[in-house]
Amino acid sequence: MIKIIKYHVSVAAALIRESILSRMEYPFMLIGHVLANCIQWVVGFATIKFVVDSFGSIGGWGYESLAFLYGMSVLSHGLAVVLFIQTWYMAHCVVEGEYDMFLLRPMGVLFQFLFEDFNLIGITDMIPGLMVFFYGCSKVHMTVSFTNVCMILFTLIGGTLIRGAVWIFCGSLSFWTKSTANFTDMVGALFERVSMYPLTIYPKWAQILFTFFLPLAWITFYPVKGILGMEGSVIPAPMAAISLAVGVVMFALSCGLFRIGMYRYESAGS
Repeated sequence: MIKIIKYHVSVAAALIRESILSRMEYPFMLIGHVLANCIQWVVGFATIKFVVDSFGSIGGWGYESLAFLYGMSVLSHGLAVVLFIQTWYMAHCVVEGEYDMFLLRPMGVLFQFLFEDFNLIGITDMIPGLMVFFYGCSKVHMTVSFTNVCMILFTLIGGTLIRGAVWIFCGSLSFWTKSTANFTDMVGALFERVSMYPLTIYPKWAQILFTFFLPLAWITFYPVKGILGMEGSVIPAPMAAISLAVGVVMFALSCGLFRIGMYRYESAGS
């Protein structure tokens, strides 16, 4: 078992290294992405600040709490884009038969697919995320403790897995639909609306939907409530730990759907 894990880690490291080297061939593109993403997220955060200054709060959340929520959301978004951006093109790979080369190798198809093209550009999303996150930590007077660090890590891992799981699920549907329809923009907008703003701004039915049936509220909303010690938990347990559990379960289910879908894969033969 240990040998298998070491082997997979070594293969992933080699693939990531090759992908990073290829990306570094175009340093000005990387610099451009850093600047563009910083502007994008800072403008988004400035918009929230403007709304709070005008109305006092958003969904009962003040500026300090929103800054922390926003920073956590951008960080998990950046991690998900680094690790799972390939899933945005799963439908294209199904239709064009690009999984053939993965099937010829003695290793899991999904593992190869996820590490084949490490997205160095995605790290540029994390730079403004870290800036807003640390700013939010200072605003809510976050103390550095073992408990807080664990809860933040659980939230980031859980949120990243939830995002990746939804992308894999949407991409896996192409095994049945044989369509190249791209749901990236729609799913991305949904992630942004649910994870960057308090769930309390939505009607009750939407809160129930995003809590139990499409649990996107566990990306940031509930775990951040737990970290900040806010009242109104829906489950009597640490919210960050539940976020991690939800992420693991959703990711496992999405991987299972992908494996089932591979049985329907027909390549692109004539």
